[in-house]
Amino acid sequence: MLWCAGLLEVKLRPMAPLLLLAVFLFAQGGGIYAPVRARKPRLPKVDRGACPFEGCQFGTWTAQTAIPVYSTWKPQPSGNPVRTLQKGENITAVTGIHITYKPTRIQMTSAIPKYHLQAGDTVLLYMSQGEGFYTAWFNGYWFENFDGSGLALKDGSGCQENCDAVLLDNGQTVWWVKIKTKEGQVGWVKDMNFDGMDALAQMLPRPI
Repeated sequence: MLWCAGLLEVKLRPMAPLLLLAVFLFAQGGGIYAPVRARKPRLPKVDRGACPFEGCQFGTWTAQTAIPVYSTWKPQPSGNPVRTLQKGENITAVTGIHITYKPTRIQMTSAIPKYHLQAGDTVLLYMSQGEGFYTAWFNGYWFENFDGSGLALKDGSGCQENCDAVLLDNGQTVWWVKIKTKEGQVGWVKDMNFDGMDALAQMLPRPI
């Protein structure tokens, strides 16, 4: 029996990456934890159509403060705003672009079997998906919805119990949103101080 088991191991070894992927898919039912074999993303990583938090929605937003509007989300020589939204001004948020210049690095402090992660493994976090979930890359795989809710931060915030990761380095990201004013002017904003962004907040009962 031992000889047969050893022979089986030798025969299956060349298929290890495929078997690992199959284990992921089987264990998670092909759901949000299903990985994709991929190289580490090149930087900056640009995600188009991004609305990076739970309940995030485009549509009618209301400026809560004065907010500068730019002609493009791309770097410009001047970098000066083309106009400023006034507090209380309504605009239409059309779409978003999330740019990762540097991913957040975290290190696992305990194993997570569903991800085949071991203590000491490093995970790179890119775009937040809300509620502690991120797009992420580690060990040659890309995840669209990695559960990072077990991350304990250096300032004592974040996970408070049953934590499984610590922060190594903060990332550098920016979220731009394309807007259209009531006059029809189109521009881009990166200061997200608007009412109407969060569909979940609109569902909460207002205080009496």
